[in-house]
Amino acid sequence: MVAIFSRFIGVEVRADKDYPFTYATIDAEMNVRALGKGSIQDVFAFLAGQRNGLAAINSPLTTNKGLIKREEIRKRLSPKSNLGRWANLRLVEYELLERGVNMPKTPGSVNSSPRWMKLGFRLLEELRKLGYTDYPHTSAERQCFECQGEAAFWQLLGHAPLTADTLEGCIQRQVVLKLAGLEVPDAMQFFMEITRHKLLDNKLPLDEVYCTGELNALAAAYTAYLCANQEENIIRVGDEEEGIIILPKERIIY
Repeated sequence: MVAIFSRFIGVEVRADKDYPFTYATIDAEMNVRALGKGSIQDVFAFLAGQRNGLAAINSPLTTNKGLIKREEIRKRLSPKSNLGRWANLRLVEYELLERGVNMPKTPGSVNSSPRWMKLGFRLLEELRKLGYTDYPHTSAERQCFECQGEAAFWQLLGHAPLTADTLEGCIQRQVVLKLAGLEVPDAMQFFMEITRHKLLDNKLPLDEVYCTGELNALAAAYTAYLCANQEENIIRVGDEEEGIIILPKERIIY
């Protein structure tokens, strides 16, 4: 039996004191069915209400196990690396950094991790209680895996995106999602609706431009969609022992 999913979920964990979680759901036609943010209790309730769901989590789901310090692993690494022999990060983070993706480094213990990472670890514990198993599983109706929103946009663009948390960066990422097939507002309308009067009056048409957290959650949800529907278009980076991150494989055509 092969698991069939009706919902594809993305969860972004951020260093935000009030709203550390942003979550999104798309359906099999890539319509956005839910998009919100909130506390850990909010995201628990959201995920508990999902059936036949595949969830991609933009947060480390395992701590650093020290793989990169092992001799057999170091032999696989690039001799040009400037990270040092005893770099304190996961292998998957090293591999993405080598590609140019700016990745947060995961410490070797939960206690030494920043608050937002601790929330990600706690989220995984609660997902287990809700019946979410690791993707891929042949029949489980609820499954999850680790993703990384910024790395997903690198993959889809084929190069570094514009700076996150800027207007131009958000517009670029939303255009990428639109070109990938998600039913999101056309962010280019922003430029069509700007007038001199609106600009001088501080009334920019920002209502349909998503913020970085929302865009990363949607990118994760899109990656979950690819896992279920176009598995040939995903890549797995890292090591099973310490953590695999799944990302889109192909760049969009534009």
